[in-house]
Amino acid sequence: MAIVAVADMHGLAGRRTELVELLREHERATAGQAGCLRSSVAASVVDEDDFVLVSEWRDQASLDAHYASPAFAAFQRALHGLLARPSELAIHTVSATVRPQPSGLLDPRDAD
Repeated sequence: MAIVAVADMHGLAGRRTELVELLREHERATAGQAGCLRSSVAASVVDEDDFVLVSEWRDQASLDAHYASPAFAAFQRALHGLLARPSELAIHTVSATVRPQPSGLLDPRDAD
């Protein structure tokens, strides 16, 4: 059963460049960890200092190993002084994934 972790992070105004670089490094490092199926960081279109981190894991043990890793501990330390308030984390257990068919108009060249 896949596990999806979603973290909302709220950066300090004026420290965005530093936070973006740290998040970029964290995304790459996380994606390379055993059991990580996906790691993505996105910036809010409403507040440029707000970010969402999404990671998908093969199982709970993989996520637990990530949070216990020296790399994650270093990431947590590096966040000191870059956030306006504590991050908010939600962890979702996923029993199934569905990829719906596109709902747009059919291209006539695809009709055959």
